[in-house]
Amino acid sequence: MGKRSLNAYLKHGHQLVKGWLFPGAPQAIILLSDEQRRTNLSGGVAEIGVHHGKLFILLYLLSSENESAVAVDLFSRQDLNVDHSGAGDLERFKRNLHRHADTSRLIVHEGDSTQLTAGQLIELGRGPLRLISIDGGHTAEITAHDLVTSEGALAEGGIIILDDCFKEMWPGVTDGVHRHFSEPRTIVPFGIGANKTFFCHKAFAQRYGAVLRKMDRKSIEQGFLGYRVICFEFRRWTLAGWWRKVDAGRAIRLAYHDVLSRLV
Repeated sequence: MGKRSLNAYLKHGHQLVKGWLFPGAPQAIILLSDEQRRTNLSGGVAEIGVHHGKLFILLYLLSSENESAVAVDLFSRQDLNVDHSGAGDLERFKRNLHRHADTSRLIVHEGDSTQLTAGQLIELGRGPLRLISIDGGHTAEITAHDLVTSEGALAEGGIIILDDCFKEMWPGVTDGVHRHFSEPRTIVPFGIGANKTFFCHKAFAQRYGAVLRKMDRKSIEQGFLGYRVICFEFRRWTLAGWWRKVDAGRAIRLAYHDVLSRLV
């Protein structure tokens, strides 16, 4: 997709899509995708747990015309949403994607991600994937399974983006990560920030970590799962950012964007 569409989505479009995307997450993902492009890495993108598409749209806009974009979600099967971590809406998701991008390369897999294998995800993506976001079920069992699936479907040099690993409300995600890494793995963590934890194959960890370090001059290196990772905190101190901190302004803003999200 063109840079104009990407810039428009980052500037104001994402505010019209119901969901969660911390400041700094889009910037980090864009820089990492640019680094992949710099080394001529290609491959589709995917997200497990798309909700209404807030992050998926970004992944779609970063992908090229010959790269598939796979959306995995329970959607209408909310009876399987055991921890109530979001409620995907397929029609609203498609409307959002069409409004900010298009749907020509969209591949939807509606169902339980724990029944999805790495081989099936590769088949859906028409090959190994270079960017995979995990934001589905937040139990330890589901997180561990989605990591197995994503690791097996990852292209060489690909990146897994895990949501909520350090969010207080979802300790199951952290538990699931530790379960996954209780056995030898081909992936390692290389970055933590903006409510995202980033993983890649070991040979690429230093390169991708350097990308994140350049984004935030105050980033620090810490240990996680036996590896060195870049930890960053990204905040833009603007008048709009200050207003978001005012309780009354926050309530009005959330109500405003909620109304807009229902109209699209």
